[in-house]
Amino acid sequence: MKKRAFVALAFLATDALAAGPSTVAGSKHDLSVTGPGPIKAIRERNPCIFCHTMHGGGKGLSNRPDPTSRYQPYESSTMKGRTSGPTGSSRICLSCHDGTIAVGQLRKGSIEMTGTLDGKIPATRRSNLGTDLRQSHPFSISASGSPGTHRPPAASRVKADEQDQVQCTSCHEPHSEYGGSTEGRFLVQPTLRAELCATCHPVTIDSSHMASTQAYAARQPQDSAYATVGEAGCMACHRTHGAASKGQLLKLAAAERDEAVCLRCHGATTNVGTPDVGRELAKLSTHSILTGGLHDAAEGPGNPAHRLPEATVGASRHATCADCHNAHEAKHRPGMGQRISGALDGVWGIDELGRRVEAAQFEYQICFKCHGDSVNQPASVGGGNPLAARRAGADANLRRVFARTSPSSHPVIAQGRNADVPSLRPPLTVASQILCSDCHSSDDGQAAGGAGPRGPHGSVYRPLLERNYATADFTAESPMAYALCYKCHDRDTLLSARSAFPLHATHVRNDGAPCSACHAAHGVSSASGTVQGNAHLIDFDLSIVRPGSAAPYSSTGPRSGSCTLMCHGHAHKASPYGPGLTLNARR
Repeated sequence: MKKRAFVALAFLATDALAAGPSTVAGSKHDLSVTGPGPIKAIRERNPCIFCHTMHGGGKGLSNRPDPTSRYQPYESSTMKGRTSGPTGSSRICLSCHDGTIAVGQLRKGSIEMTGTLDGKIPATRRSNLGTDLRQSHPFSISASGSPGTHRPPAASRVKADEQDQVQCTSCHEPHSEYGGSTEGRFLVQPTLRAELCATCHPVTIDSSHMASTQAYAARQPQDSAYATVGEAGCMACHRTHGAASKGQLLKLAAAERDEAVCLRCHGATTNVGTPDVGRELAKLSTHSILTGGLHDAAEGPGNPAHRLPEATVGASRHATCADCHNAHEAKHRPGMGQRISGALDGVWGIDELGRRVEAAQFEYQICFKCHGDSVNQPASVGGGNPLAARRAGADANLRRVFARTSPSSHPVIAQGRNADVPSLRPPLTVASQILCSDCHSSDDGQAAGGAGPRGPHGSVYRPLLERNYATADFTAESPMAYALCYKCHDRDTLLSARSAFPLHATHVRNDGAPCSACHAAHGVSSASGTVQGNAHLIDFDLSIVRPGSAAPYSSTGPRSGSCTLMCHGHAHKASPYGPGLTLNARR
């Protein structure tokens, strides 16, 4: 019986030698003396014996020693299932590929090899996976181990093992290097256009990345098998082996931040036809926070380990591409009014009531993740823009500032309540709403008339403003000084008697008071102001204006009000303005 088993395996070996690289013989798994690789036997001619016992008796007919390594299992904050360590066929694979056991070592005896100093796969080779399995796609885990994943279809070449677990052999057929894909690597299906990954993972075929025809290979020479970004599919950003150890299988080196994955295609030296975001992130004011925490795919209000909005003053902040963009869902679709553009598709957010929404519909919902209820914002803990005004009613929580119940604010969440704004430039009206990115955006972006990227990536104007907004006292008024304001408010109207406040020219042009001396650009929340005293975005900069004995400002009706304060050495005591008053009376 043993003799017949040996003869059968001998015939298998002979057939393999004649069949070519779609079988073990002639493939990278052929370690016999005639094998094609640098590591091969000195005399042994049978390619099967390195894995299979000739006469039975081994576990699963395996001729490999059982690994004794201590492995670091794959970890991810979004993975529901867990693995205690390699099981099943994956242990046989690791007996060579973890780099701790000589490839010629058998259960009984060993085979002399050449091309390796210690008989093991060298650590410099990609086929050495090491013992840190956080860098490899999880295996020895349930086939439905994470939210959103699904079991492979019954007819698929991707298979779970008898224990319903994903193993190395789910994606690799160790006997056939090219049997499932022209890419080789013993794959059971091609990785091109995410065909292999889509067997278990949801893939949005019409997303910008999957539909992209931009050249890829020249900028990613390590993946030269892919001609376009769409062909690369998942492999454009992920590695199944040799990935970052933090999870999500990202193509990151140990010291790289998350955005490095994106900037390989969207940066200055490797741009694939899109605006250069890398250049934006090198500007004076940027959304990228280079010191602080890193984005985690599981972060949110209900995650104590990765809380967002942050609930602790000392918590480190972060801003990476993935905070605002979902690379799997993003699409080429312009925004429609307040509705988000396709670039923001699939990103969760915080609504105006402070609740998490799984797919944000409005841009401000994405902004509120970090600029709403987070208690560690620089503006609330004494940091941030050194040129920022010092407000009596400062509130860093923009969810409260823009609330429908706030005393006054720019119309971000809802239409404005002021029906008398004669300076608005068409097509804006008192019924219009604006976006956060109408003010906070790249200074050379498309909204500013340039060719740069849309959105708040980086700007030469702080704090991440699309246009200049001077806040220093005694600023000489000019179209450039208040370019941001004049984007929406007509300069000639604002500085004339036609303005709802006819003394703008006196204060801004004659006295050199900046717009920010009187107005809080975002608005004033109910937590820090009153309706009468903070109408029209009034909240004085205390580094310029010193309050008087009474409330510094009071709105007394349409185009009417009074001030009690000290400004530029001039004392205003219930100084009124309004229709019918002379200039001297107003002063």
